[in-house]
Amino acid sequence: MSKRVALLVGVSEYGEGFEPLPGSLRDMQAMQTVLQNPDCGAFEVQPLENCDRTLLEAQIEQFFRGRDPEDLLLLYFSGHGDLGSGGMLHQQLHFCTHNTYKQQGRLVESSALSAGFLKRQMDMTRSQQVVVILDCCYSGAIADWIKKGEGDIDFDELKAKGRVILASSSAAQVALQARDGLSLYTRYLVEGMEGAAYPGQGEWIVARDLHGYADRRLEIESKGGYPPKIIAEDTGFDLPIVRAPKPEPKLEYRKAVDRIFQELDQELGLEFSGAIEEELDRGRLDTRWRRLGISSEDAKTIEEQVQQPYLVRAEQRRNYADYFEKATKNGFLPEESARRKLKDIRENLLLGEDDADRIEQQLTQQLNLKSASTILAPETALVIPPSTSSAQTPLRYAQLEKHLENQEWKEADKETYRLMITTVGKKKGQYFNRADLDTFPFEDLRTLDQLWVKYSKTPDYPDGKWGFSIQKQIWQECGYPTDDNDNDWRRFGTRVGWRKGNNWVSYDNLSFDLEKSLIGELPVWRFRLWGSFVRLGSFSSLIQRLAGCSTNPSLIRKLADSVNSDRPTP
Repeated sequence: MSKRVALLVGVSEYGEGFEPLPGSLRDMQAMQTVLQNPDCGAFEVQPLENCDRTLLEAQIEQFFRGRDPEDLLLLYFSGHGDLGSGGMLHQQLHFCTHNTYKQQGRLVESSALSAGFLKRQMDMTRSQQVVVILDCCYSGAIADWIKKGEGDIDFDELKAKGRVILASSSAAQVALQARDGLSLYTRYLVEGMEGAAYPGQGEWIVARDLHGYADRRLEIESKGGYPPKIIAEDTGFDLPIVRAPKPEPKLEYRKAVDRIFQELDQELGLEFSGAIEEELDRGRLDTRWRRLGISSEDAKTIEEQVQQPYLVRAEQRRNYADYFEKATKNGFLPEESARRKLKDIRENLLLGEDDADRIEQQLTQQLNLKSASTILAPETALVIPPSTSSAQTPLRYAQLEKHLENQEWKEADKETYRLMITTVGKKKGQYFNRADLDTFPFEDLRTLDQLWVKYSKTPDYPDGKWGFSIQKQIWQECGYPTDDNDNDWRRFGTRVGWRKGNNWVSYDNLSFDLEKSLIGELPVWRFRLWGSFVRLGSFSSLIQRLAGCSTNPSLIRKLADSVNSDRPTP
């Protein structure tokens, strides 16, 4: 008979160099309560508090040994994480224990448990159903919050068939824990296990349900951290964690209220006040609580509880919007010095980056803001080299021009890819590499850009809404990102509509609508399928060729800064 077994680890006290995490034991205890409940998780639970490295290794080895393929194993860890003492080139995640310490600011690796040891035990177990939940990130206190973990940690090495990893942030960079309560991530996982993550059908709440709920709650709370991550292959996403909840009217009403607030938040954005003002939405709730047999007093209490984070978020958005508008001058987007100050304001407001990006997009369109780089002197501006041929469009671009003229935007984007991939000597269906784009002909790039700009002109965008040169300008405004994990790259993706919320948008879910799209959305020119449709290494390579100067981003910045410093006040 198959078993459901859980090993829960909480570490609150550490050696020299680590901040105490009193909430970690509360995290573990809350997880224990819900997992060992026979009507919920139905796990055999083994808790492990403030253990040293030797004991933790022994318990993990024993936990994975002697299991049957049908057994479901769940390992939970709440505590500090650290990348080790190997520097940037030799990083490896370590789980810190009671006797873990630092010397001269660096981890003594022999005092912590490495992710490599955990991976080996997971690889050797016979169980084909393994769940690992890691609530560990950045060490160091910030006011009443504590960050847990260190650096940019890659959990992908733990991925395998029949296995799922739930991590408290997308790269284990930042997770927030209240000094006197549960960590946010564990709190939302527990809420989800208690029924809030139930999708409404099936006998179980599975891993993807829990991740989706925690991800959404963290995004709504907008504490300024990084989104959680789920890592799995095939069946790992659907491993059964807890039983579906029994019908409970108040829980059903809470979920109904939250759905309506989600809809309003997504539809109205900056205009959402955090309150239900539409009579039909009010009617949806009033008829719902009556149907469920809930009293008006209970319904009001539930609504107020669900509404609170949306009210806070609405106030955060309004405050940031006010500061952003103050940072604009004479119709131009904020300068670099103002953006640094805005970043501090955003962090102080505990506003998420994606929220801030959406606010900036909306105000940029509403106020018709322009980039200061558009007034660079002609002799130093970062522009596409002028054409050396006749003004007539080359014959090989006739099909692209026809699609653009007929406003067949998706077809035009696909034709742009076909033209570009054949230009570098490859076949349709293949991908670009950086070398292809480092040597992509300027003349072809200029022609493609001119066509997209020409046919995307509107009354609001007389200089064009789409095109490589438009994307280049936004790329510059976002800080010249050159790293896939760069926050500026994610900000660029949000600015052009390739990223929504915390996720990159799939190709088929782009708008392909000149009126509704964001400026710079097209062309997409998908380089390589790697978590999204575009890979920054290739993108920045081509964008920097658009600049007509060195592919060294620091040189581009110096050129732009030198020009900007001499620019007269408009």
